[in-house]
Amino acid sequence: MSNEVQMTFWVESELRAEFFDAASQDELSAEQVLREFMKTYVNQARVRGLSTVDDAVAPAESRRRERAANFARASVGLEGFTPHRADEELSRRYVAGEISIEDAIKAINESASAR
Repeated sequence: MSNEVQMTFWVESELRAEFFDAASQDELSAEQVLREFMKTYVNQARVRGLSTVDDAVAPAESRRRERAANFARASVGLEGFTPHRADEELSRRYVAGEISIEDAIKAINESASAR
């Protein structure tokens, strides 16, 4: 048995046509775009503390966060530094969706000031 459900809602015909056209130009189906939007919206609600759904982030959001963390790590490395273990743990928690980017940055800044 599938865990998927069907949603039906009303939308203006012009908006629907423009939406399908935009999705098609990105070589995506409307369903793919709506699913990704819904995942992103739920993740944002989690960060704001508005959702009681489990804390795991959607795979696409996790990949985006991992790329951002890797970019930050590489940037620090290019400056000749190595991230502290505590900062790496904060990065891991951010990628996993346990903390927001704002919380991670605040903790990293506080940790760096204390060193």
